[in-house]
Order: sequence, then structure tokens, then C-alpha cells
Amino acid sequence: MTMMQEEARLALAAKSAAEQDIARMSLCPPWRHAAFAGLMATLVALPAAPIPLRFGLLVLVFVAMGLIVRSDRRRLGVFINGYRRGKTRRVTFPMLVIVLLLYFASSYFALTRGLPAISLALAVAAFVVGYVGSTIWQRVFVRELGA
Repeated sequence: MTMMQEEARLALAAKSAAEQDIARMSLCPPWRHAAFAGLMATLVALPAAPIPLRFGLLVLVFVAMGLIVRSDRRRLGVFINGYRRGKTRRVTFPMLVIVLLLYFASSYFALTRGLPAISLALAVAAFVVGYVGSTIWQRVFVRELGA
């Protein structure tokens, strides 16, 4: 084996080891999945709130997003974007479509039909979709890294 082949083999082994380390570190505690799901549920529930509260809740959603990113960076040293390339997109985009459909339905029922209670029920569904989707996303990500 030439020196170049040996260096390439060692580089690939180091890459594989780093990916497995990231996969092990990226296992999220249940509260992290619930935090993401809570954001999705809040967004779906927004149309049921009066306009001033709606804007306040939207600000809280953005603050919470920042706190989640900061928490991930402290825990992992990096924030892993849900829209990253790879097999995780097969989880991300269907989840996004479902949450958007729930949001549009929530908007319709709260703003057009005057039925905010339905928006809150849809928010519960969004929480379930967000939690389950987040856990599936994590499993796919860990599997993709080979851990």
C-alpha cells in the first residue's frame, strides 16, 4: 500500500469515528423534542389569539428558537439544522407540510369561521406531529451517521 492510500484510509477512518461521535452526542433528551413540538403547537395556535397576544407569542417563539439553538450548541458544540442534506429531509419536509396544513386550517377556523377552539385542538395535533417528527428525525440522523 502506498503512503497516499494509507493516508486516505486513515482519513476515512477518522471521518467515520467523528460521525459516530456526533451521532452519539446528538441524542436529544425528551425535553428537547418537546421544546420543538411546543414551538410548532404555538405557531398553529397563534390565529386563535387576539392580535396583540399573537405578536407577543410570535416574539416568544423566536426567543425560544434562539434558546434551543444555544442549548444545542452548548450540549453538542454545534447546532444541526433540520433542513440539512441527507435522508433527514425525508422527515423534515413531510412534517413541515403537515404543520403548515394544520396552521392553514387553524387560520381558517379561527379567523374565518370564528372557532378558536378548533385552532387549539389543531395545536395539540401539531405538538404530537412535532414531537414524533423530531424523534424520528433524530433516529434517521443517527442511522445516517452510522451509529
